[in-house]
Amino acid sequence: MRTQMFFAFLLALGPVGLDPTSLAARSSNAAELSGLVTDKTGAALPRTNVTLLQQSTQATRIVVSDAEGRFSFAELTAGNYRISAQGGDFAAASESLTYSGTPLQVNFHLAPVSTASSVDVTADANALDPTAPARVSITLEEMERIPSQSVSSPLSSLITNTTPGVAANSNGSFHPLGDHAEASFVIDGQPVTDQQSRTFSSQISLDALQSLEVRVGAPQADVGDKTSMVIVAHTKSGLDQNHPTGEFSISRGSFNSSQASARVGYGTERFGTFTAIDALNSGRFLDTPELVPLHANGNLENIFQRLDYRLTPRTSLQLNAILSHSWFQTPNTYDQHALRQNQRQTIQSFNIAPSLMHTFNAASYLRTNLWVRQDKVRYRPSTDTFADTPAYLAQSRRLTNAGIRSEYSYAKGRHNVTVGAEWKHTFLAERFATGLTDPMYNSPCLAADGASSPATSLTATTQCAGVGLAVNPDFLPNLLAIDLTRGGTLFAFAGQTDIKQEAVFGQDSIQLGNFTANLGLRFDKYNGLARSTGLQPRVGVAYNATPLRTVLRMGYSRVFITPYNENLIVASSAGPGSTSAALGAANSAPLATGHRNQFNIGSESQLSKHLTLSSEYFWKFTYGAYDFDVLLNSPLTFPTQFRKSKIDGGLLRLSVAPTHGFAGYFTASHVRSRLFGPETGGVSFNAPYSNVTRPDHDQGLATNTYVRYQLGRRGPWAGFSWRYDGGLVSVATPDAASVLRLTGDEQAQIGLHCGSVFAAVGQPVRSCAAGSLQTTRIRIPPAGTEDDDRNPSRIAPRSVFDISLGEDDLYHHERQQIGIHADIVNLTNKDGLYNFLSTFSGTHFLTPRAVTVQLTYAF
Repeated sequence: MRTQMFFAFLLALGPVGLDPTSLAARSSNAAELSGLVTDKTGAALPRTNVTLLQQSTQATRIVVSDAEGRFSFAELTAGNYRISAQGGDFAAASESLTYSGTPLQVNFHLAPVSTASSVDVTADANALDPTAPARVSITLEEMERIPSQSVSSPLSSLITNTTPGVAANSNGSFHPLGDHAEASFVIDGQPVTDQQSRTFSSQISLDALQSLEVRVGAPQADVGDKTSMVIVAHTKSGLDQNHPTGEFSISRGSFNSSQASARVGYGTERFGTFTAIDALNSGRFLDTPELVPLHANGNLENIFQRLDYRLTPRTSLQLNAILSHSWFQTPNTYDQHALRQNQRQTIQSFNIAPSLMHTFNAASYLRTNLWVRQDKVRYRPSTDTFADTPAYLAQSRRLTNAGIRSEYSYAKGRHNVTVGAEWKHTFLAERFATGLTDPMYNSPCLAADGASSPATSLTATTQCAGVGLAVNPDFLPNLLAIDLTRGGTLFAFAGQTDIKQEAVFGQDSIQLGNFTANLGLRFDKYNGLARSTGLQPRVGVAYNATPLRTVLRMGYSRVFITPYNENLIVASSAGPGSTSAALGAANSAPLATGHRNQFNIGSESQLSKHLTLSSEYFWKFTYGAYDFDVLLNSPLTFPTQFRKSKIDGGLLRLSVAPTHGFAGYFTASHVRSRLFGPETGGVSFNAPYSNVTRPDHDQGLATNTYVRYQLGRRGPWAGFSWRYDGGLVSVATPDAASVLRLTGDEQAQIGLHCGSVFAAVGQPVRSCAAGSLQTTRIRIPPAGTEDDDRNPSRIAPRSVFDISLGEDDLYHHERQQIGIHADIVNLTNKDGLYNFLSTFSGTHFLTPRAVTVQLTYAF
């Protein structure tokens, strides 16, 4: 019955009629070019014809300004345009511009024909918008020219390198604003709240994208679930391209990395098609636990297809289809490589997403998205069970998500209203098997030098004294049941479930002079392993200090949070025969929903025509906070939940729009994250955290600096990137005693040395005089000062420099041109760590210096 009422609500949105003279609506999910037509005194000029000409195809679109002089063009493709305005007794005006996919505002100030001597036209891609949250707009040029520090996850790397508040993690993962993975993607209106890191799923290819907007401010009512960061993506279209356009490229780089891609768009005023295909093969597909890549090959293939059809001038259909496949090895440590460990993973993904957009008039539109998306993941162990060390791991899981979302927007006078509804159904199926294969991993006793005893006859700490050994304080007795070296057996799990989610939302931005009130309300219902509902007010106020060209914002958001879907069944099992019974997980129970109270204050200032400064501070108080346990260095992670978390941080971004050949930005952020136990769920071979701890999402300072210079409009260009990371928390190395118990290989990974003697594989350091023990890649607090909350051990701070050089017009003839592009990642060959034996991430090194050269043919 509830489902029928839900669809009735969607249908009821359709036939609403509205005043055609209202303000042109602005979509949060549709990139656009908009503006205002006034006379020289600032009075609005209604019913003025505004014409947009795409210069490469000569396609023309015409709109009429509304009663307040506003106009907008939605669903544009990137390119060079000529825009003009003409009406009544006023002189015509025109301007050439380049539309890159990010919102662009063009204002016309027309003079009467009889007195016209000059006409003002201003185009501003950084126009301040008091109705929008703090956000970062990533242009096409940045997508194509900023080097990627992750060969397999360039989208994640791009977000990390352009957005403040993002902590860099291995394998293309990132921590948004102090959370583990609380990020959502909105792709042409389709919400995707499941993880898009390469080890979980298949990210959309950058070749398919026209623009990206990363929202880091207070979440509005139109988004739910994972709201710490919302990435709004718009794909390329072939509409209005009377001549086929496209690009073919091939590249070759370090670690035997090869890549090829092709993208082609073509269409008419009514029909358009765009296709993007890319493939990659690399000898360092994932980040490795050693400086050198061992067993780290991988490949991926992506196909993206978009079809557009304008049924009428006001009604458009769109179909997005994505098919992806990836295969990759799990990188080995030296010890694993000696045993010929051969663990690997495959991911097969598809996404079918039709949508309909109907514009009622200049003031309102309705957009409806439908989708079916699936990720199928298989993790394969070595043929020989004991070749896998320290554990045998196998998994097969499938996540299928189907849904519908309808959003109606209407703007008139002081009001800009959006209402909508969303329904999602997620089907999960999971299989998982594991068993310990290393007798030293969970030995109950320690030898005199502190190393774990390999004696398989030892099964209890009470046996240690009798054989002259010490008790291992990290011994977990419940793991004996799956310790294959001590008579245990493989643990095997299989389960399936489905999750239903429903939501309705509404928000209104009300203009009151220089003040804007943002009022929103969202209601979510979650029916999965746990059942719950959440009513979420989202309110805020913004003040536009016009003389200062500054917008000041503050807001409060209530957020209803749901568990991660990946490996949810395994991590939530409880009772006899469950994961918790076999592995001894503390307080295991089905992961429940949580809720968050979030507060934001911020500002955005237009310092000059080319310079914009934005700042934001946030406080997030979460009850039922989520995170992940990772098994060793594998891509297998399992959701876990803490009693609560407290997160706060500050963000700063200075943006420089293109001027005299230069462009760039600077970001800085400081984020504090604290988790409070007890911990529920998950699958881990480690002892539980203390009740108050800093996870590896916490980072004192992170900065991004990017500068690009281009000679002329089509000349050669060069870019320089500097990423500084203050260091994530290293939970596994709280003090000197803990690092002395590590294996020789693990000690070498952190650069452990006693005076001038460095640890090496097979040659661990077991004792060292006070003050002589040092590490080069980790900062361990001095003896007696470590505190899991106030002064934890951290990865050493690092700076990584990247450069890029290119000439897009190396050779051209008519519509064809050849270009060349070279990237150098980690120019100084910094050998730092992302993390070390992290419960959430394992051990991974930064990408060593890598050089890539790309050749491109465009037409």
